[in-house]
Amino acid sequence: MPSPSDTARALFVADDDDDVAATVSRLFERRGWTVHRARTGSEAVAIARTSGPIDAAVVDLVLPGVGGLEVVRELRERHPRCRIVAMTGMAEAAMIAAFLHAGADAFVGKPFDIAALIAAVENPPDPA
Repeated sequence: MPSPSDTARALFVADDDDDVAATVSRLFERRGWTVHRARTGSEAVAIARTSGPIDAAVVDLVLPGVGGLEVVRELRERHPRCRIVAMTGMAEAAMIAAFLHAGADAFVGKPFDIAALIAAVENPPDPA
């Protein structure tokens, strides 16, 4: 759970699956995050371009309109300090590499493990 000293953090969820997005939203809202959601890639890009600071994002690969890779690129460009976690059911090495190359910081496969998702969003790796 977040400590009382934590300030509100903004999490952006880009996923067209309502069940997944609702689960992720509830999970992080309970942990003190303010959660914003996009159901399409086009909506996600528009939000990335116009929103205030985004601390972290969970982005699905397959989105209607603009795909998840483009959303990751846009987030990285517009919000360079944002922690970006890519998520998809197609957890093949080439797909993971494409997400990381596009600017994602971490990858979590679907169906996702709750502890792994929390760690990917909230616990960035130690700098080398």
